Amino acid sequence: MKQKLALLPALLPVMALGGLVGWAVSSGKGEISLIAFALAVLFVNRYFAYLEGRGFIFEDERPLRINEVAPRRTLQMTMMALAVAMLLLPGRTSEPEAEGAFIAVGLTLAGMGLVHLLRHHYAG
Repeated sequence: MKQKLALLPALLPVMALGGLVGWAVSSGKGEISLIAFALAVLFVNRYFAYLEGRGFIFEDERPLRINEVAPRRTLQMTMMALAVAMLLLPGRTSEPEAEGAFIAVGLTLAGMGLVHLLRHHYAG
């Protein structure tokens, strides 16, 4: 229970990011959403490093060694690239090609996120 409570402060910037990205995209200010996305990633990364420094263990290292870290990092980096593409494409949805790309990137990101969540759910 203590570990779950320690993750609560990381949820706040993610929630704020969702609201800010929604506002920025709807008002046509995509660059603000990219800056907010970068700041949220930086904060959450620093917060997790702080927690690890205080002795919190988020996952056992043995399964990571067994399953290898490379596929996991590839999935994370691909999802980050797709998320950035989702932030950049809404400004160009007036073009028919960009609208199709936006839908494709969104569906791919949603599918990868679902697979990632299911993997964590069944692995734990």
